[in-house]
Amino acid sequence: MGLTVRAVSPVKGFDLLVNDRVRVALRVAFPRLRRHHVTVRDRRYTYQYRSWHFNFHHHGKLGRRYADVFVCLAMEPRQPSREEAFVIPWDAISGKTFSLHAARKRYAGQYAKYLNRWRLVASTVAETPLRKVA
Repeated sequence: MGLTVRAVSPVKGFDLLVNDRVRVALRVAFPRLRRHHVTVRDRRYTYQYRSWHFNFHHHGKLGRRYADVFVCLAMEPRQPSREEAFVIPWDAISGKTFSLHAARKRYAGQYAKYLNRWRLVASTVAETPLRKVA
């Protein structure tokens, strides 16, 4: 896309600076087994399912805006062709976390429209003023 990307100190709260304008926070997750409990008519059922979990918060709080874009990479060690990338703008974040569950159907939740939305980085660069980041 012709953009200049540089890594920054993790102390800044984001990982990459694009064209000295856009702060990108990388979130990388590998699948884990999660337990889910359901009680129906006094019977308790426990299910295990695979999911990827991404945190947007710092120490339990989603406070000041520390990034402009999140790139959430759902890694799949056994089948790299099934890996997914969600490019999500800060303004679209509605909670502290994002859980992507392995299912037969493709994810259709609130962040589905950001799947492989790499052009969002370029459009955010065009809209964001220059930053001075040491």
